[in-house]
Amino acid sequence: MPNLTPTHHDDAPDRTLMPAETVEEHAQKVELLREINREIRGLNKEMEDIREITEDQLKVTVETRKVSAWTAIAVVPGALASLYGSNFEHMPELKLTYGWPLFLAALASTALATYVAVRRKGWL
Repeated sequence: MPNLTPTHHDDAPDRTLMPAETVEEHAQKVELLREINREIRGLNKEMEDIREITEDQLKVTVETRKVSAWTAIAVVPGALASLYGSNFEHMPELKLTYGWPLFLAALASTALATYVAVRRKGWL
């Protein structure tokens, strides 16, 4: 029967260690990977900052739209009321029986129409 046990020769090279140039190349690759990892972490932080800024800007935009919508709702009735309050001598609605109620209805309807329009746009 043949001998199956491995024999160890003193002149055989030890294959458990890497050659010196391979170790140096490996160390360079590890350092490169560390640098890439640092860069990625920095970019992740920058992206997080950008996301937070964008969210803040969206909140401001939503609030600005709401303020603009309420301003638009108030402007037309305000303009009509200031015109009506100018005390002109020849104002037909002063001679009409229902002139004042019609005027108030016009004010309310313009405000309501503006409210509905901005609500449909999603501003309120």
